[in-house]
Amino acid sequence: MPVRNLTPHVVTVVDEDARVIRSWPSAAEPARVEAVRIPVGHLDDATCAGRVPLVAERRTRANLPEPQEGVWLIVSSVVGSAHPERSDLLVPTDLVRDCRGVVTGCRSFAVSGAPPRGGPPHQGSAREEDAAGSVAVADRTPA
Repeated sequence: MPVRNLTPHVVTVVDEDARVIRSWPSAAEPARVEAVRIPVGHLDDATCAGRVPLVAERRTRANLPEPQEGVWLIVSSVVGSAHPERSDLLVPTDLVRDCRGVVTGCRSFAVSGAPPRGGPPHQGSAREEDAAGSVAVADRTPA
């Protein structure tokens, strides 16, 4: 199945031994969600040197392409959470970090907005899981 990376970073998936399984280049025009911050008050705490502002955030929708049959989109967790109706979004998870704490890869993807065992929407398809837990989406549309 085709996978498109819509993040501003190279996304690299590694196995448990840190061997690269696959990488996708960063997007020229990444999907972004903006936050509009609305002041709601202050946190008054005697241990603080001043008042800490409290804000509410309202997030915009991301500039995602329309869903395409059989295509996955790699997005950030913020973009994924802004679009719970989409089941074609993959969010890097089980992040791998270097000695400075910088993310260098991930070990898996979380399917955003879908049931835990869901795949991208495919009319007439069935999901098959092998003994190792790998999932394939098989087309079951009558010919």
